[in-house]
Amino acid sequence: MDEKNQTGAWFTIERTEIKDGCGRRVEVPIKLRNSSASKRRFKFSISSSFNQKDEKVEWTIDLDGTKEKEEVASSPAEPKVYSSSIEVEGDRSRAFNLVVGTPKGGFNRDSLDLSISVKSDDGVDQASGRVSVVLAPMIVTLKTTLGAEMQFADDLINKNQKANESGANEVISVMSPIALKGYVFVETMHPDRVAFAAKGIRSYKGMVEGVVKFDEIKHYLTPRPAVTGLDLGSMVELISGPFKGEKAKIMNIDAGKEEVTVQLIESMVPIPVTVKAEALRVLDRK
Repeated sequence: MDEKNQTGAWFTIERTEIKDGCGRRVEVPIKLRNSSASKRRFKFSISSSFNQKDEKVEWTIDLDGTKEKEEVASSPAEPKVYSSSIEVEGDRSRAFNLVVGTPKGGFNRDSLDLSISVKSDDGVDQASGRVSVVLAPMIVTLKTTLGAEMQFADDLINKNQKANESGANEVISVMSPIALKGYVFVETMHPDRVAFAAKGIRSYKGMVEGVVKFDEIKHYLTPRPAVTGLDLGSMVELISGPFKGEKAKIMNIDAGKEEVTVQLIESMVPIPVTVKAEALRVLDRK
C-alpha cells in the first residue's frame, strides 16, 4: 500500500508507506520548493530503524539528483545515517527521488523505517517526514516449453519442497492457467533464487523480466464459462459421450446450465441432442 503525504507547502513526500519485494529499487518522489528569490542549499539527514530477522542484511539509501550522490548501505548490525544536500534555484521547485534498495536476502514482512530531516542552510525552513518500506512477496513469470506448463509447475513445487527441508523455501505458490500457454506464475520473496532453482528443470526456458501485479492475473482465478467461444450455427465435433467423433451444428446455447443443443450432421434423422458445453470442440465458426 502506498500513501500520499503532504508534509508541508515547501517539502513534499509522495509515498510514505510502501510494500515491495526483495532486490528491488524503490523510488520515493520528493519535491522541494524554494520560496526565496535566491538559490539556496537544503541539507538532508536520513536515519534508519529496522524490523527484520537477519541483522546483517543490508538496505541501501540514496538521493538521486544531488551533487553528493553516494549510496549508503545500512543494517541493524551497522546502522548508518545518510547525509546529503541539494540546491534549488530561487522561486523554483525541484523534484527528485529518495531511492531505497531492498535487500536480496530479506524475509517476508521485514521492514525499514526512514526518518527524514531537511533544512535550508539559512535556517529559515526546516521539516521532517517518515517513509516505511515493508518486504512482501512478488509474482514473477517463468517461461516453459509449450504443453509442459503443468508438469513444470509440479516439478518446481516438488523441488522446492525438498529444498524446504533445509529451510530454503523460495516458492510460496505457483499458478499455471490453462488458457495461457508457455508461461507459469510464481509467488516468491526471491526471484533470483527461483530462477536458479528452475534451471535444473528440463522444460524451463527462462524468466520474463519484471514483476506481475496481482490485478493483471486475477482473472485467471475465475473459471471461464464452458460456453465461452461457442456461437449459434457453428460447426463442432463431439469429443465425449455416446456421440463422440460425430460432427454437429449448434442450434441452441443455454449459458446458465452450460448446455448446448446440437444437430448431428451425418444423422439420417435430424434429431436435436443436448450435451454439456465441455463435450464440444469448435471446428468452424458461423
